[in-house]
Amino acid sequence: MAKAGVYYFSGTGNSLVVAKAVAERLAGDLVPIASVIDRERIGPTADVIGIVFPVYYADLPNIIRRFAEKLGDTEGKYVFAVSTYGGAAGASLKSLDDILRLRGHGLSAAFGVHMPQNAFRKPWENRKVISTLAQRRIDFIVRSIGARRKGLFYSNALVQAITTPFQGWLRRATALYLEKASRTPSPSGLTIEQLMPLCGRSFALDENCNGCGTCATVCPVDNIEIADGKPVWQNRCENCLACYNWCPQKAIHGGIAKDGYRYCHPAVTVRDIAAQRERPT
Repeated sequence: MAKAGVYYFSGTGNSLVVAKAVAERLAGDLVPIASVIDRERIGPTADVIGIVFPVYYADLPNIIRRFAEKLGDTEGKYVFAVSTYGGAAGASLKSLDDILRLRGHGLSAAFGVHMPQNAFRKPWENRKVISTLAQRRIDFIVRSIGARRKGLFYSNALVQAITTPFQGWLRRATALYLEKASRTPSPSGLTIEQLMPLCGRSFALDENCNGCGTCATVCPVDNIEIADGKPVWQNRCENCLACYNWCPQKAIHGGIAKDGYRYCHPAVTVRDIAAQRERPT
C-alpha cells in the first residue's frame, strides 16, 4: 500500500484517536491540520490522503473548510475522509466532497465513526460499547482503504436517513442558537460559519481560574490570549470546546459549553492536543 498522509483536527481527542489508529495501520504520517492551515497551499505528497475531523452542528468545522479550500495535488490519488460524531455525520461528508470537487477532485471514500459525546450529556451513552464499536469501525475503514473501495459509508445509516430531511431546519435553528451564544444581535443575517468564530464570547470564568494558561495551550487555533493572568477569547473560535473540557480547574463556563458535563478522550493528554499547533519540520 502506498504511504498515506492522514490529516486531522481534534478538540477533545476523539478524532485524534481515530486518526492515529488509521495512520498507524496504514503506516502513514499523522499531520495536525492546525500545523499547516496557515499555508497558502497544502500539497500532500502521499498517494493516499486522509482527512479526519469532528462534526459540528451537523456539518464541517470551519478549519476543515479552510483546509479543503487549500488542498491541492490530489488528482489520481485516493482521498478519504472520516467524520467522528456523537449523533450523525449530518451534511459534513457531502460538504467536504463538494468543496474538494470545486478544486477538481472529490472524495474517493467517506466514513463515519460514532464516538462519545463531548458537548452535552447523554444519560444512556455507554462509552465502553461505543469504544468497542469504534474499533470495529476503524478495522472496516482500514480494510476499505486497502481495497480502494469508493463511496459513502455511514456507521448509522438509519439515523442519517432520518435526520437528512431536517438539515435545512437544523441550520436555521443552529444560527439562532449561535447568535444567542455569541451575543450577536438577532436577526444578524450571519451564517453558521460566520457566527462560529464569535462564540468565544460565550465563555465566562469563575473564581477557580488560577491563570494556569492550559486553555490557551490547548486551543488549536490560538484563539486565547492570557491577559492579567486570565484568558481572553478572540474572534476565531472553532467551537471545539478544548478550552472548556481541558481546564484543570473546571473554571470555564458558558453558552456553547453545557455546564456540568465535561469530556476528554482517556487516551489523549493536554500535550497531545497542544501539539497540533507545532509546525512540521
